[in-house]
Amino acid sequence: MTVHYSDHQPSEPLQPFVFTFWKTQNTSGTDSHYTIIPDAGIELIFSIFPEQPQQIKLFGLSTHLLEITIPDQTVLFGVRFKLLAAEYLLRTRLSTNSSHKLPMDLGQLELHAHTPLASFVESVSALLYQQLHSQSIDPRKRKLLELVYQFKGAVSVHELALETGWAARQMNRYFKAWFGLPLKEYLEQLAFFSSLPEIGQGLFYPQSYYYDQSHFIRQTKKRTGKTPKQLYQQREARFVQLDSSGDESLHLKK
Repeated sequence: MTVHYSDHQPSEPLQPFVFTFWKTQNTSGTDSHYTIIPDAGIELIFSIFPEQPQQIKLFGLSTHLLEITIPDQTVLFGVRFKLLAAEYLLRTRLSTNSSHKLPMDLGQLELHAHTPLASFVESVSALLYQQLHSQSIDPRKRKLLELVYQFKGAVSVHELALETGWAARQMNRYFKAWFGLPLKEYLEQLAFFSSLPEIGQGLFYPQSYYYDQSHFIRQTKKRTGKTPKQLYQQREARFVQLDSSGDESLHLKK
């Protein structure tokens, strides 16, 4: 299997809005099939297929496993957004498990299979900077999401309310309106996704995301139908987000 993955971190002004930019290319000679675990991100994906028009899709948060196929010789470019991007960059309310028309004129980008990731990052970043120009960001939302990502989801709604001065009911209303799920559900998803590198290393006892091992196992089975050990055993063949030995993408969506 030869599926090349590379990523690029955002510049400082975009860090509150973007997890990463990435590129994946399948040169294996055959279609590649994977199971993708929800990654707590909003995805913008440009798909370049052999002898077919380019496709561009924007995806809301996923809440279940996705079975995907990357056709042979297909190249994917992507942006994995943080939640603050929905309102201030994409300007789109995103229901869960959904795809959307593009809110920005990104179709003007000329991408090819050989386009370097750095060129993609430069072009998309320039368009995102335009969206940020002269915008006033609600300080409560900025603070809330800064804390969510700082703790990688391992923080309670009550603690976030105390830190931000924003009532739990208001925070949940904001999350349901813009992202389609309650704040607590997002925290659990982010905490679980943040634990995947440990599972990929064969560490089945939780570090900082869960109360104890039984809590960790329950959350893993709830989200994947597998125990941490079973995920680890299938990391190369199926759950590539856990395969630290390869270079496959961690963030692909259907």
